[in-house]
Amino acid sequence: MADANSKDLSAPERYKYTPFEDNYSVRILTLEPGVGDEPLVGHLGSESLDSSPRYEAISYCWGTGGRSSEIICDGKSLALTKSIEGALRRMRHGTSQRRLWADQVCINQYDIAERSQQVGVMNAIYKGAEHVLVWLGEDHEGVAHDAVTMIHYLNGVFNNEEMHNEFKRVHSEELLKQDRTPWVPFSNLTRLPWFSRMWIVQEIGTSAEATLYWGDAEIDWEILSSVAGVLNTQYHYLRSRFSILTPNVRYLYQRFVEPKEQYDFNHNRAAFIYELHRARHLLAKDPRDHVYAFLGHFSLSTGSQSLKQLVPDYSRPVEDIFYDVAARELSGCETLLVLSACHAVPATYRRRLMERGNIPTWAPDWRIVPLHLMGTPGSPHRASGNSLPKLHIDDTRRALHIRGVRLDRLHRPSWIFWHNAFHFHRNRNNPRRLPIEAVWRDICRGNEPFNLQKRYRNGESAFFALVQSLTNGCIGVDRSRPYESVPKEEWLANGAAYLVRALDNTDAISQEIQDLAQAGDGFKWSHEATLITRYRGFAITAGGWFVVGPDIMQGGDVVVILYGGKVPFLIRRREGGTWMLVGECYVHGMMSGEVLEFKGLQEEEFIIL
Repeated sequence: MADANSKDLSAPERYKYTPFEDNYSVRILTLEPGVGDEPLVGHLGSESLDSSPRYEAISYCWGTGGRSSEIICDGKSLALTKSIEGALRRMRHGTSQRRLWADQVCINQYDIAERSQQVGVMNAIYKGAEHVLVWLGEDHEGVAHDAVTMIHYLNGVFNNEEMHNEFKRVHSEELLKQDRTPWVPFSNLTRLPWFSRMWIVQEIGTSAEATLYWGDAEIDWEILSSVAGVLNTQYHYLRSRFSILTPNVRYLYQRFVEPKEQYDFNHNRAAFIYELHRARHLLAKDPRDHVYAFLGHFSLSTGSQSLKQLVPDYSRPVEDIFYDVAARELSGCETLLVLSACHAVPATYRRRLMERGNIPTWAPDWRIVPLHLMGTPGSPHRASGNSLPKLHIDDTRRALHIRGVRLDRLHRPSWIFWHNAFHFHRNRNNPRRLPIEAVWRDICRGNEPFNLQKRYRNGESAFFALVQSLTNGCIGVDRSRPYESVPKEEWLANGAAYLVRALDNTDAISQEIQDLAQAGDGFKWSHEATLITRYRGFAITAGGWFVVGPDIMQGGDVVVILYGGKVPFLIRRREGGTWMLVGECYVHGMMSGEVLEFKGLQEEEFIIL
């Protein structure tokens, strides 16, 4: 018997990669035919992307396990994770070869320089593929076919006006009576790990055709994304009731496809920083990929010239990369979007705050769970009027020197909102007041009913100021019309409709507000307030301004209007005369350049670390 410790002479030699001859080449795997448990066998060859090679690209999750599987590549063993093994077996033809690209096989993952270089051409790889093959994983619960059947059913309903109208009626008026069971497979599909991967934005976001494979089932990407789009825009409460995470699905659709119409820097999709922010909910094994996964995005062509010079380099610390992105963005910016993407958060959240290291507070840590941005490129807010940023950066201290005016300081943060603070369903056995009740009592300093007589600092009703503050001015409630064309009475009616339905106590609401509520849409207001107030709180300044800002804000924080900013910001004093950035905020009555008309306010320079 052979010694158990002796080398197995029959084991194939380990595969060794041959370096690329240029920076625009890729390796293509020619996968040999096979069925079932037959060994995976293939050949790797280097080809130039300039020659438009024919291949299909695989998108999948790496998984958490080690490389315990293998493919025999050119007669030598190449170790694989179980996930890519499953993908290759699912995509393998039974009688013919298949030309494929998969990062784990086609990139030498142990060569940092090659990894960095190949990341730079990733967009070209997926854009040039004849087909994108998405491997969602094995169907362990046996529900994949039911999920696909439901998606095809919904697609048929949404494309038939009569059927859609009936579906809409049943799933609005009778939603609470609906059985959850038929929706479980679809819900499970939207929760699969693949939909939370950072790199899928680029892999599935091109115009290449794509098919999703889940076990033995498959679905066309166009059909799934179309169904997700309808559910997102028209069925918010259905999605919530049945736990269907279609926003994560629809967000991915053609994210890397440059629109035919020309965008300017005031459009969300034209802003590189906005794209990084929108992807913060996605997970990256390497935190540097929060930036590197987007270096092929078309928005780089419209932003700061300095940002275009970013190149992937996995030898750099993540803190340096995040700082570099912020500094490059600010070096040529016309807005302060990158500051809006910053927010200090407590370490008690589900995704706990990582050590920031040497990242200044004015540079976003892209690993941190996002707030809904108030100062987006497409926002109608103009807190600093039409002014441009006045700033410079001290690279030695990583200090941002920025000019603006000091508006006021926070007197009393009064309420921190939980994730469902503005849902309609109230626990009748819970005596705790609704958040909107608690905030109103703080405003009134007593038990005064909700009314339109109490005045706000700018002369408007305090109730109107409150419902606007909690929804970021209602800018996202109706995107079908220009913001300026929507009468204030309509926003007020929506807030009143929410209040009447949620409070369920007409004695606490004036008759005038009850009358207004009849013309409003409380669901629209509730949806927007839920988005805006997540991880935020309400506060009142010493001068009586209403503020909605990060829930880490505290008394003494200063509200400033920085030149170039669409929204105000909160900053906090540090030792030595410097400041930390707490985050962006909404200040009712200060969102359209009003501060520029104030007398007595002086321009200051704030040094933010």
